[in-house]
Amino acid sequence: MSTNQIKNLSEDELLEGLLNGDTYAFDYIFHKFYGALCLFATRLTSDKFTAEEIVQDIFCKLWSKRTDFHSLNSIKAFLYISTRNASMNALKKQSRKMKHDLEFAFFTDGFEEPFINEIIYIEALREISAEVNALPEQCGKIIKMIFEDGLQPKEIADKLDIAISTVYNQKMRGLSILRKRLSDRGFAVLTSLILSIYFK
Repeated sequence: MSTNQIKNLSEDELLEGLLNGDTYAFDYIFHKFYGALCLFATRLTSDKFTAEEIVQDIFCKLWSKRTDFHSLNSIKAFLYISTRNASMNALKKQSRKMKHDLEFAFFTDGFEEPFINEIIYIEALREISAEVNALPEQCGKIIKMIFEDGLQPKEIADKLDIAISTVYNQKMRGLSILRKRLSDRGFAVLTSLILSIYFK
């Protein structure tokens, strides 16, 4: 089964493919969640390399346990909870301080609300990133350079050898498209807030 065919499958069909050992189904789930999970683990460990190792290991575990899941939501829960637990274990072993002055309670079962809030935030970023990738070519490139690379309009104009007015026009066009596409999602308010922060 090709990647394009996988994209057109329903959640039940995608899950069935995974349970049957279809590597295309696994690859689709991997690419769907890998970036978000790496960001999640990086925010917890403050170490991008460690985060990537953790997430890769979690996906190996997912493949070995693939017959245990009965929905994509259970897979998502497994990925995030396993990433959280592995990140906490890495922090304990390395005796490093938390990047954002998180309290010791993070290591206990009582730290569920911030954990859930973090997942919601990461999922909102994933939604935005997916829509950015679907933008028209030049518009998408400019939005990525702002959103992912943190570049200023003048820096983008210099890199792409275009007028700075073009950068601003494409930026506004991209934001308009993103807000429209994301307005009916479950993260509408949060995604709008994130866009406002990144694209002042």
